[in-house]
Amino acid sequence: MQMIYEKLKSADGIIFGTPVYFTNVSAQAKVIIDRTYSLLWVRALRDKVAVAIVVARQVGAGQVRNLLYGYFASQGMIIAGAGIGYGRKRGEVREGPGGSHTLSAIEEARAAGKNVVRMFEKLSR
Repeated sequence: MQMIYEKLKSADGIIFGTPVYFTNVSAQAKVIIDRTYSLLWVRALRDKVAVAIVVARQVGAGQVRNLLYGYFASQGMIIAGAGIGYGRKRGEVREGPGGSHTLSAIEEARAAGKNVVRMFEKLSR
């Protein structure tokens, strides 16, 4: 975790990705969320630009996105959006739909990444 703490502290933007497991984040993502509780009190992640990337088979992506938004907000991070992907089989997310009706999962992920850069640039001025 020490290496992850340092990377989080030095980052300008954070893209937090997780698959959906039983309408929740993966165990690995939950560990990061829980272990960064110590950073809350020193506000180490405050004003970092954050995006959520969520991948689901069928359901739960919205709930997990909102959970990550809550995590970002509690840490004082600036939420720059999310990307959602759906797929039942390996690799299907690359071609599959996103969370919106007009974008594919890959298009949403690209837009989310661009949002991080755009938001950081605006805040840096």
